Amino acid sequence: MRFELDTTVRRGDDGRLLVGGVPPRLVRLSEAGAAALDRVLGEAPPDRSAATVADRLSADGLLHPLPDDGVDDPPVTTVIPVRDGGDALGEMVRTLATEGPVIVVDDRSRDGSAERAAAAGAKVIANAGRPGPAGARNTGLRAAATGLVAFLDADCVVAPGWRAGLADLLAADPTLALVAPRVRGTPGDSALARYERRASPLDLGPSASRVGHGGRVAYLPAAALLARRDALLAVGGFDETMRFGEDVDLVWRLLAAGRSARYVPSREVHHRPRPTLRALAAQRAGYGGSAVPLAARHGAAVAPLQVGRHTAAVWLTAVLRPGATPLVLAGSAAIVASRGKDRESRIALARLALDGHAEATGHLARALLREWLPISLALALKSRHARRALAVAAAIEAARAGGAVVPRGVDHGAYAIGLWREALRQRSLSALAPRTSASGPTPSMASKPQSAIVRSSSASTIRRTASTPPSPPRQRPQT
Repeated sequence: MRFELDTTVRRGDDGRLLVGGVPPRLVRLSEAGAAALDRVLGEAPPDRSAATVADRLSADGLLHPLPDDGVDDPPVTTVIPVRDGGDALGEMVRTLATEGPVIVVDDRSRDGSAERAAAAGAKVIANAGRPGPAGARNTGLRAAATGLVAFLDADCVVAPGWRAGLADLLAADPTLALVAPRVRGTPGDSALARYERRASPLDLGPSASRVGHGGRVAYLPAAALLARRDALLAVGGFDETMRFGEDVDLVWRLLAAGRSARYVPSREVHHRPRPTLRALAAQRAGYGGSAVPLAARHGAAVAPLQVGRHTAAVWLTAVLRPGATPLVLAGSAAIVASRGKDRESRIALARLALDGHAEATGHLARALLREWLPISLALALKSRHARRALAVAAAIEAARAGGAVVPRGVDHGAYAIGLWREALRQRSLSALAPRTSASGPTPSMASKPQSAIVRSSSASTIRRTASTPPSPPRQRPQT
């Protein structure tokens, strides 16, 4: 199996020092460990020491397996939940049928989707569960005869080879339950298409990742997902009582059961964008509303923000005494750097601290304009400090959206409406509460077993200064 370093990882000290990952880590290898890592990243045949390094760094999120060409992939059944899939469904089924069996689960379509899918080569069955994508997926999951199942929404656009090598990743790691490709908005000339291409909530970015709380990727969308059938059946499949966020809930239940998941953006599918701003707003309001039941099930995992004391001090200084902000940042970086064992480690740790504050500020900007939008607006009416913070947050979010201010505003506003409406209806504000961390960006020395390859005496972990799951609620449209 081939591997690649995480995109954030930097190597120093002749390859023995590794810094990066999400959450960021600092790991020092022995000379033998550095040589083994070179073999892992190169073309040399694997040996025991290379396998040890690969396992260790993969578990820490510093190294990721790469999918191969898919020639040796085990068989996969593709399940497509459909309600009025439209004219494109037939072509989608014909493409997928060249790669294995296809099951289309018809969820009370009225546009001839069942007949169209059957004519294209799919096995068509009726949704035997509750109406909605969760029930349809569970119906297809139970009907599949292969050990691996791929879920695809009917509004995805796929090309042959979209999942090449993903099944082999699952086959190679018995603990791995889910693997997902990148889901990108379909290219288009409309303002909404351009916005979705840049800022679709289904798009988890270009960097590979282990999936988990506090990491780069907290969940996987079921719009395009490859799964181990027995693992999903063991946890009861998708929760059919959830109309939105059912994929987030499934991923987190699998993680709690000791399974793992991976995001592999080197494989891609496209997803057609919402046709109008109104449709986008309705979708995003559904996403926001599902944060409340997710919080009831998974607690603080849904928190819109995690705040450490260092980052809180930086933010407070930036609002009340902007001129003193550089001093507070320098002090935080110095505290973090002091945990390093040598000069190169201390420099690397200081950079991680500053990067963490910058990332945290981006998360805060989104929370102010999305989850906490009603509070932000109320405070801005009375406080110039709040108005200043809101203006900075708006500038950050506009830059992220590529200047698409109107779609971004509709996106965040609708999400906030859905979230607050459901929170008030259920009389629960748990989905709005931030998480606090006493340590902030201060490194906690990782307790690692002594090894001739990875030296535990100089391995450190930096906790993220702030984190937020990327828009946990997700509706899976069936059209």
